[in-house]
Amino acid sequence: MQFHSTFRRLASVSLLALLSGCTHNMVRDMAGNGMVSFGNEYITPWFMASDDTDVMCAMGEGMGAMTFPLGPATDPMVPMLTMASGMCADERAKEEELRYIRAMRKNDAEEAQDARTMQKRWAELAARRQYFGYQAVVRYFGEPGEECPDFADRNEQLSYMFGLFGGIQAFQTDLSNGGTAGVPLSVLPKSLKGLDCLKGDEFWGLPQAIKASVDIMKANIGGEKEALDVGMAQMEAASMIGQKQGVRIVQLVQASLYSAMGNTEKTKQVIREHVKLKNTVAADPELKILDEMTTRGLRLISDKLWTQNTGQRTPYAALGTFWDDSTANSAPQGMDIDDLL
Repeated sequence: MQFHSTFRRLASVSLLALLSGCTHNMVRDMAGNGMVSFGNEYITPWFMASDDTDVMCAMGEGMGAMTFPLGPATDPMVPMLTMASGMCADERAKEEELRYIRAMRKNDAEEAQDARTMQKRWAELAARRQYFGYQAVVRYFGEPGEECPDFADRNEQLSYMFGLFGGIQAFQTDLSNGGTAGVPLSVLPKSLKGLDCLKGDEFWGLPQAIKASVDIMKANIGGEKEALDVGMAQMEAASMIGQKQGVRIVQLVQASLYSAMGNTEKTKQVIREHVKLKNTVAADPELKILDEMTTRGLRLISDKLWTQNTGQRTPYAALGTFWDDSTANSAPQGMDIDDLL
């Protein structure tokens, strides 16, 4: 009799624990779904229309702690946040690279080594954040490249694209940093295959540009001139799509590619064209943040070129000009003493 009584008590406790766990998961899922719904309705539109990239950076880092713990229900929202937070870490890595360049110009080995160490730390964090966004895409949509997801709406398409883009960035960043973030090599081909599920003319030419950049790098390494010309033409066509739509994000892909290839003149050309477009053609008002992200990224590339050649970053309000421009172009040749005041 005592055995049966004990058994009943244990069974009751187990059932309560089970129900408690179910209730806990149900509440978490409800909160997660509510977060995604609120995000799609209010956060994403505000976020995409903003022109304050510092707020974007802070939001990406700040909202993680209140979003990620809500579990798989928030996976569609994760890539947007990791795109922003990954950008923050990547920018800090690039700032340390500028410090490294300045130190090397002064033959300050200790400062250079310290800067390089910090650059690698921030690069590893950037890769981890970007890869986390890619993993959210895999959980929610399935492995990229197997079959195209049945997207419920535009928000899911954006989530998918940002996650794949983040996966490619994570792979590239981790590869250049020694693989410390552990991003699998399979992420690159899977992400590229997944981009086939998106129509590039609906996404500012970005999917075509990403695929073209990989083709260009392969052709450049292999010395395949014909394939290189085809890739360049595809890249230019992708850039024109975004320019017509008021979202010039492909220009950042272009400049990053040319910079990695060591083609300084083409890098400068893209930056000049971007500045000219910003001064003559307004950005899509609903997607201003993407255009501002592009400008911010191009400024960092310009800063590296300026620092390598002059020891200082791009002078204030002088993006699109370079230290070796002719006097006729009214380009700043160095720091004006008034900048110190």
